[in-house]
Amino acid sequence: MGVPATRRGRPTSIMNHLTIMNADKPTLPRIVTSWRRFACGLWRVPQGDISEAYSADTMPRVKVFTHEGRLYTNGGGHAKWVLAEANAYPLIHPDEYRGPETAPYSYEGKTVTHKGKAYRLGPKTLFVASDPTVEEWRRLCRVLYADGGYFASGCTYTEFVGNRFNPDSVNGREARFKELAECGGCAMPRTQEEMRRLLAGEPTCEPQQINFAL
Repeated sequence: MGVPATRRGRPTSIMNHLTIMNADKPTLPRIVTSWRRFACGLWRVPQGDISEAYSADTMPRVKVFTHEGRLYTNGGGHAKWVLAEANAYPLIHPDEYRGPETAPYSYEGKTVTHKGKAYRLGPKTLFVASDPTVEEWRRLCRVLYADGGYFASGCTYTEFVGNRFNPDSVNGREARFKELAECGGCAMPRTQEEMRRLLAGEPTCEPQQINFAL
């Protein structure tokens, strides 16, 4: 008799085992906050406080940010465009810490210092960037093209938006479609230099003259 399998071909016993393993994994606390807090200081957006508090390379000395009156440090994360996530840890007074001494794949329990005081790091908390508005995305797209390096070079703005700019968010996709819709007109620049002039408030091209003569 064959082993019963799921519709994807995996044995039922293995699938049940994976389900039990996933059920045992704790769900990280998740906090959505302004995307500007994750900004790294590029693309004409000032560096945000969560980005500034990155401390994985300086521990046990840490930098901090404040959220709802509580101190956290940024232990690292990942980002694409301006959509970012950060693994953050609350700073807890040693006398008040009740967590584990260590935790796998986590800084939880680690002793750190901030401004000369010792703390223990609490449970990992996932901070997630909010989705910028459509208009914020449209400006970011233009700045990314104007100031970008290799990923924006050697192409027109239409090519950049169509082939290289692909944000994975509702507002980001809508902004991309709106930019593509405008790229056919004279109002939108074609080169990085023209885009820099547009962002500076300078004209980028002359209105097209239409000859109505037959």
